[in-house]
Amino acid sequence: MTGFGRGEYKDDQYEIIVEIKSINHRYKDFFIKIPRQISMMEENIRRYVSEHISRGRVEVNIKLNKSNVSDKSLYLNNNLAQEYIECLNAIKNNFNEVTGDISLSLISRFPDIITTVEDEVDLEYLWKKIKPGLQDAVANTLKSRESEGDILKTDFEKRLQYITGYLDIIIKEAPNVTIEYKKRLEIKMREYTQAVELDEVRLLNEVAIFSDKVSVDEEITRLKSHIERFYTIMSEKEPVGRKIDFLIQEMNREINTIGSKSNSIDISNSVVDMKSELEKMREQIQNIE
Repeated sequence: MTGFGRGEYKDDQYEIIVEIKSINHRYKDFFIKIPRQISMMEENIRRYVSEHISRGRVEVNIKLNKSNVSDKSLYLNNNLAQEYIECLNAIKNNFNEVTGDISLSLISRFPDIITTVEDEVDLEYLWKKIKPGLQDAVANTLKSRESEGDILKTDFEKRLQYITGYLDIIIKEAPNVTIEYKKRLEIKMREYTQAVELDEVRLLNEVAIFSDKVSVDEEITRLKSHIERFYTIMSEKEPVGRKIDFLIQEMNREINTIGSKSNSIDISNSVVDMKSELEKMREQIQNIE
């Protein structure tokens, strides 16, 4: 599911901004962007977010600013400087044509004499400052995702009502399939046995066999049960995306079976309409955790 959340933490030392963006994805996929000096915290961040978001592509971006205090120091390599001076003196002593003094500006220009070193970071101390912003960002992301979830739930309920309406048409029409078959069969049998009395027993046997083959009572019962289960699952507080995904597959199987058993135009039309609504639901299911 899509969502966005932001969290901040600020004191006299640090300003920390945490932004989380989640987008639709069938599985759980994390992308974490954090400053290099706290790269060792990536697993902590991933673990915390995973405890609250179980599905989707989740992007976590943390910005860390240190207030008034530099997190870098200058380092003077005395031994290396001494070696440079000795080398320059050796050149001056060995080559008379070389003139000039060995100056501070000259020495300081040589590489690695003065270098910048990042101060060691107390990760445990810094994690206590990052975590409040991360908590707020996760909470705001979940709130955003819940708002989208409410919209999707309303849409699913509407489509389930449509499917139930089409199913009512099938329930009403299903008995007529056998009745119409009996009429057609009786006409044909009378045509072929004009001079002979119609065998009512054989007619009833044929109708019974046909009725058993085209009966969709079991499929209707199971489909009703799946629809009721769908409503129940949507009321659960835990992640339900995979449950609904599986349930839609089962509903589709029952609808296909109903369509394959029936030669009624009204039932066939209702099957097409139900599958259309189910396909729209299947497209949205990837958005649900």
